[in-house]
Amino acid sequence: MLCNVAPAQTPQARVVVSGFEPFGGRTLNASWVLAGEIKKQNPGVKLVQVPVVWGAPLKAIRSVKPAPEVWIAFGEGTREFQIELLGHNKRGQHPDNNGAQPAAPDIVADAPAVLENGISADALASALTSKGFPTLVSRNAGSYLCEEMLYSLLYAKQQSAGIMKVVMFVHVPTLESEIGRAGGQKVDPAYLAGFGRQLFVELAKLGLTGG
Repeated sequence: MLCNVAPAQTPQARVVVSGFEPFGGRTLNASWVLAGEIKKQNPGVKLVQVPVVWGAPLKAIRSVKPAPEVWIAFGEGTREFQIELLGHNKRGQHPDNNGAQPAAPDIVADAPAVLENGISADALASALTSKGFPTLVSRNAGSYLCEEMLYSLLYAKQQSAGIMKVVMFVHVPTLESEIGRAGGQKVDPAYLAGFGRQLFVELAKLGLTGG
């Protein structure tokens, strides 16, 4: 397990929660709605919206000064909640919100091809699932901006000289989709708020947010 996060002098700088702006013709992004609900529950966290633009994730991470101890990022587009573990230093050939293809094939030049998160993902996924939030552990975050955000976080943590202690990326289902074995649970802001609340409870139990 990763080391515990000690309480900091400035809680606003200690935990960052991020989500993406809308894309794909939708007016809302479930990841940003979830981040906003977490902010309501935890006023001390810093909220960051990441543009769906190639190169934006690392810029967004580097723009937060001082660097936080914990960064929890969300992206949308999966059938269940998914905790992503492997970041690949490779971009897919897809247009971003500006209609642009990636300017370079690598997310970070001259950086490792793959970075892995050592967070206790299996225990976390099991705990969330048991509370009514079906959660999987994934080693493939796709080839779009979610992958870039995951890799950028893992790279920033590696380069932070121990300042960034915990980073994670979680895929969430889109709004109005249905989740669960019977497909009976509708994904709406209230359900996302419940997930965010339980996520922070379970992270604290694992010693990953300092309680």
